[in-house]
Amino acid sequence: MPLAHIKTNLSQDQISDEFIKETSKMIAELLNKEEWRVTVHVDAGQRMMRAGSFDPYIQFEIAAIKSFDEEKDKEKYSKAFFDFLSEKLPVKYDRIVVIFRRLSSEDVGIKGTLNSILVKQ
Repeated sequence: MPLAHIKTNLSQDQISDEFIKETSKMIAELLNKEEWRVTVHVDAGQRMMRAGSFDPYIQFEIAAIKSFDEEKDKEKYSKAFFDFLSEKLPVKYDRIVVIFRRLSSEDVGIKGTLNSILVKQ
């Protein structure tokens, strides 16, 4: 159940619905998850400064169950996210930060219960 939260100082009109759909698909493919499990949340038009500059910036936070346990996997995912974001949006590599968060199955509620209970059924 990957949950992506993109925070950026790019304006709302620089983030298209098509970009959000492509992001969802890319995450599903990269993490080998069904796309119906992916959530993409975009906060555009934020007042954000990085390294003393207000130049275009993205903070890409992604949380998932059992996807970010190995450093080598996170390194591969990091490169893929950087490549994707810098290709699709007017943001340079050095103006992107990716944050990985590990979720436990029992920490995620879905369909009125816990993910850990659903996977046992």
